[in-house]
Amino acid sequence: MRTQEPTDSSRPRQGWNALKSAHYAFSGLMWIAPRTPSLKLAIAVSVALVGMGLLLRLALVEIAVLILAATLLLAVETLNTAVEMLCDHLHPEPHPQIGRIKDVAAAATAFCEIGTAFVVLLVLVPHVTRWFGH
Repeated sequence: MRTQEPTDSSRPRQGWNALKSAHYAFSGLMWIAPRTPSLKLAIAVSVALVGMGLLLRLALVEIAVLILAATLLLAVETLNTAVEMLCDHLHPEPHPQIGRIKDVAAAATAFCEIGTAFVVLLVLVPHVTRWFGH
């Protein structure tokens, strides 16, 4: 005879609360932003890129592409920090496997940085050269 596994119905149901979720996300952002130098740099670069896009009067779609690339970089940088924090919490002393996990997470950030650099070159360089040409 099979035993029945417990179901989620034994726990009280709580609906999704958008305001609570936004509060937790904003709280996490306010906690991590001042503590992570690479995230502070990424935020500054993102603001500068969008500002440059506005200054050069790029098309809205080009500004949107810059914002999307910057947002992706910020999100991956934040996830990388979360992985590092989790690794440090679970295994505080140096360990080769933990070091490798942190390196792999950092590689995701590097991919985004390289991709963002290409996006910036493709979007901004033609406008900057045209601007200096006039």
